[in-house]
Amino acid sequence: MKQPLFSCVIPVKGARPFFDEALNSLLAQGMGEDLEIIVQDASEGRGRREEVRGEREEGGGVRWFCESDNGQSDALNKGFAKANGEWLFWLNADDVLLPGALNKVAELIKSSSSNSLNWIAGNQLLINDAGKVVGCSVGNGWHSWLYRNSVPHVYGPSSFFKRELFEKVGGCDTSLNYCMDWDLWIKFMKSGAQYLRVGDYVWAQRQWSGSKTQRPKSKIESDKQWAEIKGMLERNGVKTTLAGTIAVRLWRFFNGNMVRQFVDRVKYSWRSCSF
Repeated sequence: MKQPLFSCVIPVKGARPFFDEALNSLLAQGMGEDLEIIVQDASEGRGRREEVRGEREEGGGVRWFCESDNGQSDALNKGFAKANGEWLFWLNADDVLLPGALNKVAELIKSSSSNSLNWIAGNQLLINDAGKVVGCSVGNGWHSWLYRNSVPHVYGPSSFFKRELFEKVGGCDTSLNYCMDWDLWIKFMKSGAQYLRVGDYVWAQRQWSGSKTQRPKSKIESDKQWAEIKGMLERNGVKTTLAGTIAVRLWRFFNGNMVRQFVDRVKYSWRSCSF
């Protein structure tokens, strides 16, 4: 069996009503042996695996591991340690990978003239619990000067990275619950990596009541989240400033990304991202 081009980890814990859609969105990519799917399942109800594993594992590339973990970061580290693919990414059990996403990333890899390419980022849609588009996020391309004192403009599962890069920075910080992705991007940046951006939407993030980050929070929970982010930035030596924040936003406005977000939200408001 050849080495897959991509390995995706889906961390699962507890009842995740949209898990089937997440898994189906990966299988619908049509990548065959070029996609390995690793389900890292810490749920107490293990019978779910037996319900779905037959037809999906027959389709190739789905590996399911039932074992406890110490949170999402730990689950991702465990999953990526088992991965065989050249490029890694993850997908939350609430979200979906958009049709054709991996083909677009694969084309970018093939067409790149740089042998040092090890990080790719895409854009994201925001969807509700019914799968309807409620927002769009278009990220900037790489800018070394603006990112000296800010977090790279990358969204969680819309980021694809080489195994060597992930291992080089030590993987995900298991002490982080909310901002392990921001921390990972900063570590990539500090290691000298610069992402190349796919101009299309590749990932849909679901905003619903069971989401860890995309839901209304109590003041105590919100304060805890921002305290974690502040501590993470301090440990990484990143000092965000008002001037830096304004500069990034002005860049997004003048390069047309903010306008595109508004237009696309209207354009895709009818669209359903259900699988």
